[in-house]
Amino acid sequence: METAPIITEAECAPKRPPGPKRRLKCLQDLDRRTGAAKAAYALRAEIIADLGGPSALSAMQKVLVDHVATLAAALADIAAKYLAGEDTSMIVYATLANSQRRLLADLGLERRARDVTPDLRDYIKEAGP
Repeated sequence: METAPIITEAECAPKRPPGPKRRLKCLQDLDRRTGAAKAAYALRAEIIADLGGPSALSAMQKVLVDHVATLAAALADIAAKYLAGEDTSMIVYATLANSQRRLLADLGLERRARDVTPDLRDYIKEAGP
């Protein structure tokens, strides 16, 4: 009876291309001076505010917000090119728009009230002795 593993450890290890190690980039790595980055960050802030602020969001909701903001920048770019008469793929545009719509539906399209009720301890401190 064969007891050797079907896949060896060497086969499971990820194969890295030779050369320097690649570093994945994220939104925080962007130079925020570009128009697209400014628009993405502004939308991101608005969505977070609409959803009740950063403390009201789970880690996964924050990821979805980043994706929505990024898709918005990509969609704006494609739309501007299309309206300028440049060759663009409306299939890509529709795909991105549909992805964005689904993410927004997952997040919720309604504004959520943020709890602004003061904490009793803070209220007592402000009232003084």
